[in-house]
Amino acid sequence: MDVLIGLTSAWSVETWGDPIRPGGNIYTGKAYTEVIYRCGALPVILGPPLGQYSAGVEQTMLEAVLNRIGGLIFTGGGHARRFKAGDMPGLAGQQPLRYRFEALLIREAWKRGIPVLGMCRGHQMIAEVLGGRIKEQTVPGHVQDDEQALAAHAVNIIPKTKLAQICAETVWEVNSFHCQVVAEPPPGFVVSAYSAERYIEAIEARGNPFWLGFQFHPELMFDEDEKARRIFRTFVEAAREYLKSK
Repeated sequence: MDVLIGLTSAWSVETWGDPIRPGGNIYTGKAYTEVIYRCGALPVILGPPLGQYSAGVEQTMLEAVLNRIGGLIFTGGGHARRFKAGDMPGLAGQQPLRYRFEALLIREAWKRGIPVLGMCRGHQMIAEVLGGRIKEQTVPGHVQDDEQALAAHAVNIIPKTKLAQICAETVWEVNSFHCQVVAEPPPGFVVSAYSAERYIEAIEARGNPFWLGFQFHPELMFDEDEKARRIFRTFVEAAREYLKSK
């Protein structure tokens, strides 16, 4: 286990209101850490700075993190139950301190060419921060109530993309837990999967670096789905190669 993978996290005060626990909790889903361990790397949970820091201190923190890791995963929204789906604000309004921290990480990781995966909110963060656009609306039929590892609908994978090369298939049955979608990918990215309704389900950076964003949650599908396993294995290998090239 020679590679550190940074995982972004939520703060329960921003996601739940959390009136019970003074100060709240910094957390991320178990599946994110588990799949990284199982792919032979070490996950490191990155908590957003919650105090008042100067720009210089903040930049020092970023460099200390990014100098040590081989890859980054921008995780999902952490069940932002402070809001109802129809009243959901934009990404910055949902979790402002987390948004600021992740935006800094995204911009700096893009400059450095650090391999990145984004899931659900993380996928949307990549798109928005790098110049794409998010569609603020509910998405009928894209929030499942059953077991999270089960497929809810199919996505069509675009031929000749990184995603197509990794999956070696043109259709992927995926899970779905979201109420917002990417409306337009950022410059330097292409769409690599659509739903039947033409919602953007995956984006990726053209060429290098290795950046993939998914509207769904492949980390929850890891045990049951070979394509999900290929995604994380390929990502960890890209992180390993990135560290060798530094």
